[in-house]
Amino acid sequence: MVDALLECWRVLGREGFLIDLRPLHGDRTIELLTDASPYVPGHVADITGAVDDAACALAVDEVIQRGYFARQTEDSFVFAAYWDSIEGFAAYAEAKWYQKKRLTPEVVERARQHIAGTAREYRIRIRYTMHLAVYRKLEPVTDKVFCLYA
Repeated sequence: MVDALLECWRVLGREGFLIDLRPLHGDRTIELLTDASPYVPGHVADITGAVDDAACALAVDEVIQRGYFARQTEDSFVFAAYWDSIEGFAAYAEAKWYQKKRLTPEVVERARQHIAGTAREYRIRIRYTMHLAVYRKLEPVTDKVFCLYA
């Protein structure tokens, strides 16, 4: 990941900025939204997210310490994703999460039972905490090697 950040540094203009926008990981609550009240059939288990978040933080810290970037601002906000059907949501989970998150059959079954029992229109929502940081490109000094010949 450090190599990718160094490549970003290389292609940025002289006074360029790097924008770091990514979801923070963790188990996420699945909500069925109806006209009555939200129903929570369970959670999506995040299997590798904490490791990925830690690796990213270490890589960013390293390029900052090496003098390639300076942190300008950092914040977080909540982003929500919606699906119109449990089938669409399950298909998305299967296609996009690549074994990093797990949607259990029990959670899907609880959602289907609730939908069948209420016979109401619904939407599925998952909320993500998004990380947003801006870094300013610097001219590094720590990686330069000077060699003097006699």
